[in-house]
Amino acid sequence: MKLTVLQYTQNILSGLSSDEVNSISDTVESLQVAEIVKTSFFNIIARAGLPEQKKMFQLDASDSAIQPTLMFIPEGIRSMEWMKYFDADTPANMYKYVTILPIQQYSDYVNGYNVSDANVDTLNLTVNSETFLFNYKNDVTPRYCAVLSNFYVIFDSFNNKLDSTLQSSKTQCYGRTSPVWLMEDSFIPEMDEELVPLLLNEAKSLAYFELKQTPHVKAEQEAKRQWSSLQKDKSIDNKPSSFDQLPNYGRMAAYRNKGPFFRWH
Repeated sequence: MKLTVLQYTQNILSGLSSDEVNSISDTVESLQVAEIVKTSFFNIIARAGLPEQKKMFQLDASDSAIQPTLMFIPEGIRSMEWMKYFDADTPANMYKYVTILPIQQYSDYVNGYNVSDANVDTLNLTVNSETFLFNYKNDVTPRYCAVLSNFYVIFDSFNNKLDSTLQSSKTQCYGRTSPVWLMEDSFIPEMDEELVPLLLNEAKSLAYFELKQTPHVKAEQEAKRQWSSLQKDKSIDNKPSSFDQLPNYGRMAAYRNKGPFFRWH
């Protein structure tokens, strides 16, 4: 069963033989314990790289006629592993992978467009008071993109016969999110139920060390056991299936256009 911040705090205070509380803000000590639970939560997230931190998301559109190939990374996204854009030009009306390029490679690519061609325009993008120019095509669905300043996503093209700018609703992305924490009694930290004992024991061990200057041997032992179990589970989860280990005789060729994993934090 998942626990609220208040329940974590009450459990740890009970082990410390401290006063009972009905809210994390009731006493100075309860606030200290709640902060310790928060610290332990982020320590686990940073160390474990948990799969529940990943999700599908959509980019934010610029909605600017003079910047039609510009989009933005939504708040709370730490990395983007792949992205697709809806291609209405294909017979099946399907989403197609957009390759995420390093900025130098992307710049070299779009600089190869001939600006005298009727289907080529130029995007002006100002970042930190500096303006950069990127060419783009205006008659085709995007194939490539690049990320600037961990926020701006610039594309090599868009189709002005379909839209005036690239559309958020036509993007599909997958990546790692930033963990969220609210210092509220009813807040439930987002993690699998199997990790609740790990968070509780890590927080209990840290609370004893910081508030009593003594180790909590049992909590430390339990935390070590749970870390070991977690690492074994991760090893199994990350192991390719029997199917994935077979030779790739041309299956899923579309994945060749996924582009590199892109992380900015």
